[in-house]
Amino acid sequence: MIISVRSLSYDELKRNLSPDDKIVIWSCDTCVKHCGIAGMEKMSVLEDLLKEDGYTVLKKELVSESCQINLAKKHKKAHEDIFNDATTIILLTCEIGYQCVKTVFPKKKVIGTAKTFGSGNFSNKKGPILTSPLPTTGLAPETEGYTLNKLVETFNLYPKFFDADKQPNPEKITITVDGKPLEVKKDANLLDELSANRIRIPHLCYDSSLGSIGACRMCLVKIEGKRGLIPSCCTQIEEGMIVTTDDEEITSLRKSILQMIIAECGDEIQQSRDIRYWMRRYKITENRFKLPKKNETVDDSNEVLVKDPNRCILCGRCVRACANLSGQKVINFARRGSNTVTITGLNDPFGSTDCAHCLACAHYCPTNAITPKSISKKISGYPFWTMITYPKKIVTKT
Repeated sequence: MIISVRSLSYDELKRNLSPDDKIVIWSCDTCVKHCGIAGMEKMSVLEDLLKEDGYTVLKKELVSESCQINLAKKHKKAHEDIFNDATTIILLTCEIGYQCVKTVFPKKKVIGTAKTFGSGNFSNKKGPILTSPLPTTGLAPETEGYTLNKLVETFNLYPKFFDADKQPNPEKITITVDGKPLEVKKDANLLDELSANRIRIPHLCYDSSLGSIGACRMCLVKIEGKRGLIPSCCTQIEEGMIVTTDDEEITSLRKSILQMIIAECGDEIQQSRDIRYWMRRYKITENRFKLPKKNETVDDSNEVLVKDPNRCILCGRCVRACANLSGQKVINFARRGSNTVTITGLNDPFGSTDCAHCLACAHYCPTNAITPKSISKKISGYPFWTMITYPKKIVTKT
């Protein structure tokens, strides 16, 4: 994982802009997103700030890995008309991504917003940790590593995103979670706030960049005063809310959902990192369900992606990523009820569609139902981006 920190204030960014600039906001969706300074949500925040100040934003371009120059070229080709019209590209990427984009767009004004310090990993307690600093930073390698806050203090950089420069801190309220008071952001998404406070709730269909659809039902919680179990991913926080995230009924339901997924998709689905984690967490060692297992044909017609419908759990992440982030709308749902499937194009081979090869679908798939060809045969059970984040956990098949 590449560790980067925001290096420009919002005022400094504006000083690099002209009133007549036509802007594309370009963001990586891998390492820098985990550092809190990139991703679809951050692009939308920056777009709103710029538009409020009278700037013209033509497009938000989310790229799964901006450090891949061939991928940057594909994005340029896919939206060539817009990029031809643009005068300025604001980057939410690491410095490696900056060099790639600068190479692809040599005649454009390209503005980098982050300083890259080296590589590291992600700690559930401390967040991104720099463990292998670049020589140019003057930092010595440390076993404990450097947190983002330490880097911010040492190099006088910016700990949060651009909106923190302009807006006051969000209003906080107190709710009760599992019998304990918890301070959270008012009107925020319940699942997001629970996760931000390290209360781990299982979920397979939700991602903050993609929004909520409440499909997998794994994140169900109890809220006092509301009937039944409520999907936390679709719930807005209210003052005085009393939430139960885990009890015998909730655990039983989550175990049943996992067992049904495994029964339908077969043992192969257990290679999913998320599913494997929750199987261990809930001590699932046998399956009480017997369902007809999927026996679909794997589609490897795409130039860079493999689609294995046998691993698909219909979470909808790939559908939303393709439509909302890539803008291609290549992947869709078809049929209804228990016959629902995901298809590409009008049920065409993946390779004959207008896929832009942005890899967004593979990045967001929680079960490796869509995987880049270059690594689809090299990993066992981990989403492809964990090759960067957790390289020691990748199992190479011989």
